[in-house]
Amino acid sequence: MIRLFLLSCLAWLSCLGALYAQDQRAVMHTDLRPDMRLDMRPDMRIAVRIGVLAYRGSENLQQNWTSLQDYLNAVLPEWSFQIVPMTLGSASKQIETGQLEFVITNPGHFVELSRTHRMSVLASRSQKKSDGTYSGEFGSAIIARKGRDINGLQDIAGKSVMAIDQNAFGGFQLAWRECNGVNVDLFTDTSKLSFVGFPMDHIVSAVLAGDVDVGIVRSGLVEAMAQEGQINPDALVFLNSNVTYTHPDRVSTPLYPEWPFAALMTTASELKDRVTVALLSARHSPIAPGLGMTDMWSAPISYHAAIEVTDAFQARLHELDAGKRITVPALIWIALVIALFSGGIILWRRTISSPVRPFDATPATDKVDGVHLTRREHQILDLVAQGLSTKEIAIDLGISPKTVEFHRANLLRKFGARTSSQLVALAT
Repeated sequence: MIRLFLLSCLAWLSCLGALYAQDQRAVMHTDLRPDMRLDMRPDMRIAVRIGVLAYRGSENLQQNWTSLQDYLNAVLPEWSFQIVPMTLGSASKQIETGQLEFVITNPGHFVELSRTHRMSVLASRSQKKSDGTYSGEFGSAIIARKGRDINGLQDIAGKSVMAIDQNAFGGFQLAWRECNGVNVDLFTDTSKLSFVGFPMDHIVSAVLAGDVDVGIVRSGLVEAMAQEGQINPDALVFLNSNVTYTHPDRVSTPLYPEWPFAALMTTASELKDRVTVALLSARHSPIAPGLGMTDMWSAPISYHAAIEVTDAFQARLHELDAGKRITVPALIWIALVIALFSGGIILWRRTISSPVRPFDATPATDKVDGVHLTRREHQILDLVAQGLSTKEIAIDLGISPKTVEFHRANLLRKFGARTSSQLVALAT
């Protein structure tokens, strides 16, 4: 009797071991061939949400990213993947409330999100371009309508500019940094800076309609809209387009790494591993092309360059915020001190018989050798001719060195000069 009981126990344990081994083989199944997928009912699958930045709107997002969703569902049938639209403003809340397991967004947005939410990059996107090639880099396109006399970055000064959001990486921050390099601050040197939100397509349409002078969009958008038959790209001017000649799309800024596929810290390790393998295998998978998947994925690349841009941009925002926090009484006192100081300087100069310069009596506009000059340009030209440096001119006129350089650049352009000495020679 005891022997029979022991034999029954051993048989029962053997059955349990066999069932456990079968279950483990099912869990660890990684073969991506469709004929070897596990046959699982949809209601048994674990839901997995992938948040994707919908910069062209939710409808366009579903059209362009459903193939990735279908691919992951095909090769990883244990889970049910779903693409979820995400905006620059909604992403953080979606993460905080546990609505997402993965995130696909631009590098700058990823950097900002990772400051408050722990994430790891599983793969970096390699996007298929209009010429059929793949690229792991992108930039900003700064566009204007032809015939508006806007041909370079310096022409943006005094013009109206439109972008989707100040936190948009390719849609604003890259262009801001490039313009800053030629002493044009998009926040202070434009006649109007407007942020209109998603979809980004509206910015291209606004530029073509003449509703705004300059538009900032992600590189590749104009080519995509042209391929879809929505616009005629020949009606646009791409500013600073000589920044690179090797990229398939027209760009106005240096290139930065493409979008990362990132996993949240709370996502299961096994799921992260399986998704990583699936993404990196897509390029050589027979399933991906059949599902219409065009963009591919490569091993993660460094996003250090994106961190540098976002850090510089945040520093500029802090400067602007600090300026806004100055109270009205403080401004009155500052203006009073400046007025008293300036009056003292004027009296001191008159005391030492410093003659009033000719440009003090110049009209608002004037002509020098047939060239129309503003009053400020006339003042700066006169001081340049006297041999004063940019800093000395700024002190003399009570303006910033940056403003002096802006007007000096306009003078060089109007007279067709390349140096200050050549400018003086042509103007006198």
